[in-house]
Amino acid sequence: MEECVVEKLALIPNHTKLVVSTFEFKSLAEVPETLHVTYYSCGVSPFFTEMIEIFNKRRQTLDVISMMQELKRTAATDYDGRYELVYWDRYISIKESLSSLPKFHKNEEEHSS
Repeated sequence: MEECVVEKLALIPNHTKLVVSTFEFKSLAEVPETLHVTYYSCGVSPFFTEMIEIFNKRRQTLDVISMMQELKRTAATDYDGRYELVYWDRYISIKESLSSLPKFHKNEEEHSS
């Protein structure tokens, strides 16, 4: 599976790619312009729900890397407190090969307000 994902992503080398997976694809380090977030399910609030909430709330003010770091902090504080924050470094990992800090574009509707 890793080989297939890397092969497909390599076809779009100059575009920013956000890859979220439960597997650490070591080969993604070779693909330019990639932000790879690896998470391991361990009973916390639904990962993708929290990610979308952060995107909706912060997309106008933060870059994508900062939003993923906020997701990591949020997941750590949502957990029931049995583990220290250091524990979360093993469960949510953020790796990137980006040449710039990607941000979401504003919608045309938001420009006219």
